[in-house]
Amino acid sequence: MLETRTIHLAFIKIGLACVVVNQSMLNGTAIIEELKKGRDILPVYCIYGDSYLMEETVNAIKARMLSSAFKDMNYHSFDAKEADADDIISIAQTFPVMSQKRLVIVNRIEALSKSQQEALLSYVQDPAKHTCLILIASAGKIDKRLSFFSGLDKAHYLFHFKPPSDAELPSWIKQEAQRLGKRITHDAIGIFLEATGSELMDIKQEIAKLVLFVGEREGIERKDVETSVANGRVDTVFDLADSIGRKNLREGMINLNKLIEQGEEPVKILGMIARQFRMIWRVKAMKKNGAAVNSIASALGTFPTYIHGYLKQGKDFSNEGLRTVFQLLHHADIALKSGRQSPHMVMERLVMELCLK
Repeated sequence: MLETRTIHLAFIKIGLACVVVNQSMLNGTAIIEELKKGRDILPVYCIYGDSYLMEETVNAIKARMLSSAFKDMNYHSFDAKEADADDIISIAQTFPVMSQKRLVIVNRIEALSKSQQEALLSYVQDPAKHTCLILIASAGKIDKRLSFFSGLDKAHYLFHFKPPSDAELPSWIKQEAQRLGKRITHDAIGIFLEATGSELMDIKQEIAKLVLFVGEREGIERKDVETSVANGRVDTVFDLADSIGRKNLREGMINLNKLIEQGEEPVKILGMIARQFRMIWRVKAMKKNGAAVNSIASALGTFPTYIHGYLKQGKDFSNEGLRTVFQLLHHADIALKSGRQSPHMVMERLVMELCLK
């Protein structure tokens, strides 16, 4: 039986708020590993959290279930904004064709109406054994006060895919590099994180780029990351944070546009800025508690040199000021995902608000 426990997340998604949430004992990575070991596939999964980890898990389940020549006949995908619960249940209850299992995926499950959720919850209480039903919720859309999600949780079908913390990311990067047949040095990991931020999809793509860059060499070194990945981004993000701290709007806009000219997507720039301020906050707090620079660097998986930079930037921000920064970052994150404004405009407005607050 899966145990549910309460954990404290320092920041949701890009480190923007402090909340307490419930999480099923198996996280995304653990589920993938269990599936590879032959763990029985559950009849229902409701998953939410990090999009990369969710995608990896869905792909692992697909690989296990859809290997026959009749896979197209036993795989169905729905969008909850357009689908009807009765249609989903009907397909889920239909026996598979020349196969032991049928796979049904429903995206944006939070979009179902209350009556549709109630109908689907009735199915979840007695699901078909020959079907795996995967319900995918958009990040941040889970409200466990609702009977639908609380019912899924009580049935042990609700899974939170929590991304690695900043301290866990170096190990994750090392494992991903090893999976691709490469070793990556500690120095290379430090500069890599400063350049890419903490989004797992971005990290995976950049590691793949590094593997191609080093070719036959087994090791990935700092100079490889500086040439292939960093390419001025680290300094620009540091400069952007500096200009925000000094309330220098002109320099802030210049540094923002430098990142955009380097081909960075606005959502990725937002993630890099968020990581920068999250690191400033954490370094500031750890230093206040008496931690030495080398200890802080080790705990956060970065260089002592960067810790000095974070400490310097942290002097420009009070705790209240940093809370305001995270609130503004959160609003920008919502604006980018809504698509109602141009991404460039959202980022320019963010820098203006950060510099003028």
